[in-house]
Amino acid sequence: MIFVVRTRFVLCVLLAGAFSDAFAEPVHIQLRWHHQFQFAGYYVALEKGFYRKAGLEVILDAGSPDKKPVQRVLQGRAQYGVANSELLLERLRGARLVALAAIYQHSPSVLLARKDAGILSPHDLIGKKVMLMDKVVDADFFAMMHNEGISMADLHVIPSSFNIQDLVDGKVVAFNSYLSNEPYYLKQHGVDYTVLNPRNYGVDFYSDILFTTESEIKKHPGRVKALRDASLEGWRYAMDHPQEVIDLLVNKYKVNKSRAHLEFEAQVIRPLIVPDLIEMGHMNPWRWQHMANTFMQAGMVENDQALNGFMYDPDFKVDREQLWLYSEIFLAIAAVVVFVIIALSISYRTARREIRLRLAAEEEIRKIAYRDMLTGLDNRHHLFVLADQFLKMAQRDCYKVAVCFIDLNQFKDINDTLGHKAGDKVLVHVGQTLRNFIRQSDVAVRFGGDEFILLLNHVKNREDVTMTLVKIQQAIGRPVDYQDKQLHVSASMGVAFYPDDGTDIDALIDLADSKMYRVKLDCKRPMEL
Repeated sequence: MIFVVRTRFVLCVLLAGAFSDAFAEPVHIQLRWHHQFQFAGYYVALEKGFYRKAGLEVILDAGSPDKKPVQRVLQGRAQYGVANSELLLERLRGARLVALAAIYQHSPSVLLARKDAGILSPHDLIGKKVMLMDKVVDADFFAMMHNEGISMADLHVIPSSFNIQDLVDGKVVAFNSYLSNEPYYLKQHGVDYTVLNPRNYGVDFYSDILFTTESEIKKHPGRVKALRDASLEGWRYAMDHPQEVIDLLVNKYKVNKSRAHLEFEAQVIRPLIVPDLIEMGHMNPWRWQHMANTFMQAGMVENDQALNGFMYDPDFKVDREQLWLYSEIFLAIAAVVVFVIIALSISYRTARREIRLRLAAEEEIRKIAYRDMLTGLDNRHHLFVLADQFLKMAQRDCYKVAVCFIDLNQFKDINDTLGHKAGDKVLVHVGQTLRNFIRQSDVAVRFGGDEFILLLNHVKNREDVTMTLVKIQQAIGRPVDYQDKQLHVSASMGVAFYPDDGTDIDALIDLADSKMYRVKLDCKRPMEL
């Protein structure tokens, strides 16, 4: 009799420990902006009863310029919030915030610029009126400018009005935007625009991150886990049933968007979340470290000491607290041994699935970090990593390395007259040409815009380099077919040699760039070595 009573007591304690937090006071999730498809998973979790099933009474608070999620959570006005990269920035500055799940694997934050203002790259913004929020909320853009060597003091920054009409009316030449929102508005108004995406300039951050505080996790560990799990269940459902979410937003939430606008938003968001490749809410420690490094390099934080403990572990605390209780049950009921064997079998299969997902995610992140998404070449960030290795090996084994700076001629005319799709066609052609003509030991890089760099390893003499580059110039000059037209570009080149012209990659690039510029001014010469 005592044995049975003890067993029942242990079971009751287990259930109480698992669900005591779930029946507490209502909890608030502070969204980043007005109700829209951007927050689809939370509406589904609420309306489909996923939160209620977890014992939670959740209230979704719409955001506004005066209701910023990080500040609202730190002030205690909400227990949970949805934030962008400013979450990590505030953590590194001392705020005890914890990331629970990264919903968007890639940020939708971009700068939209008027095409008729001649804005094709961040450098074209110098001296121009640009609408941004502050250095915390728009951390992506500040990091992008730093990567491009642009001081924010060189821009005429105007506090964001949150009204894209200011860009339509020409009050500014660039406006902080979401890929899933403002482009639709500009298309409806017939405004041609250029997208300046930080991802193309070495800044690829997580976005729309579900977060809370260390205090909330300490006081209500069960509630934190239950809310996270229910939210992710809502997001998985939303990704599989976008039209159902749109019906909900139109009929119940009365969003101030047309159905067509919501469908556009859903279509753009999906490749940013990557639900078919990466597990919903997945967070990679290396990715957070990369973001922290970007902030440090841009001078936005001093160090990354606060990064430890920033990423939530949904399993560790629960397993530790319930270990003793489970062991009591195992001693009381021999039949539970069978359950344990089954549970271990399921856990093993789950672990294998997790490993596969993580390996796929790691590979995807590696490509994002080191590849130019349009041409498939290495990107600017990877150039400096590889160049350091190249020059150290060349110094050790006493051989030469050539750094070739390539700039396309007539490219701006194609972009301006035929649009960016035509320009992209040319860039893809150039990328393929460079891959075809270099050796496996060489590296081809899209440096930015229509600029490319070649690192040619084990160079014997300048004549060998000249022969290779002449072939590349001839291949680049071949016509590119586009919509019943033939596009023509040529390439100007400048070359610097290690160690003859310098021993530092920055100095070699600068010299090669200067030589290329002289070639551009003197049309009679195709290149300068």
